[in-house]
Amino acid sequence: MISYITWKIIDLDFTNLTILTNSWVGYEVLINELTYSKLATLEDVELFIYHYKTENSENLFWFIEKEEKKVFGELIKISWIGWKVAMQILSLWVERLVLSIKNEDNKTIESIKWVGKKMAEKIILELKDKDFGVNIYNKENITKANTIDSTLHSSIKSTLTAMWYNPRDIDNVLSNLPEWINQTKDIIPYVIKSLS
Repeated sequence: MISYITWKIIDLDFTNLTILTNSWVGYEVLINELTYSKLATLEDVELFIYHYKTENSENLFWFIEKEEKKVFGELIKISWIGWKVAMQILSLWVERLVLSIKNEDNKTIESIKWVGKKMAEKIILELKDKDFGVNIYNKENITKANTIDSTLHSSIKSTLTAMWYNPRDIDNVLSNLPEWINQTKDIIPYVIKSLS
C-alpha cells in the first residue's frame, strides 16, 4: 500500500499530475483544483498519498496535508460518496469543512457541487464526533483583515490571472484576506474559493 512518495512533477493538470520517483517509476496522482493552486507557491512539498483500491480500479490521491488525507478517507466510507465527490467536498478547504461539520452548518456543505441536503446531513451525522487533528480557525478572527506585501500580491495576482481569474476581483479578495489566512500556501486556494 503506497502512502508517501519522494517525487518530481513531470506533468501537471488541474485534476491530476504525473510524478517521477527516485526509483524512476512514474505515477499518475489525482488532485483537486485547490491542491493544484497550492503548487504555484510551494517549492518543497510532502506528498501524502491515499491509495484507493476497489474491485474494478486503483487510484492514487495526493494531499499536501495529512489531515486532508484523513478527512478524505472518512468521506469515502460514507454511502453515496465516491472519490470524485469526496475530492469536490475537500475543495471547500479542509479547515472550513471540519468547522462546518462541527457547527452542523448544513448550508455551507450543501453549497458544494454534487452535495445536496440529504448528503450534507449524512456527512455531519457521520463525521461530527471524529477528531481530524485540523486546526480550526477562531471565528472571531474571520473578519479581521490580513495584509500581504506587494511582491507577494503581484506574484499571486499573476498566477491567478494566468488561470483566467479577473485581476480586479483578485485585488479585492487579496485586500480583504481574513487574519487566519497567514501562510502563502493557503492564500491562492482561499482566493480561488472566494471567486468561485
